[in-house]
Amino acid sequence: MPDGSEQEPGGWNRVLIQVRDLPALIAGLRETGLRFRNEMEVGPGGRQIQIEDPDGNPIELFEPARR
Repeated sequence: MPDGSEQEPGGWNRVLIQVRDLPALIAGLRETGLRFRNEMEVGPGGRQIQIEDPDGNPIELFEPARR
């Protein structure tokens, strides 16, 4: 991760939620003060970002690439 943290037991499993218009969703969530684990990443499969729930569990928001 960008902060240098490395995988450890129980810390990288996550729920993945497929979304539309990830940049707009990110902007709205930032306004609420939600904690993000990383910045949005873009690759051939789409865009993704990880957030944390109130207990620190990771949730991945994913927008598939449009073909």
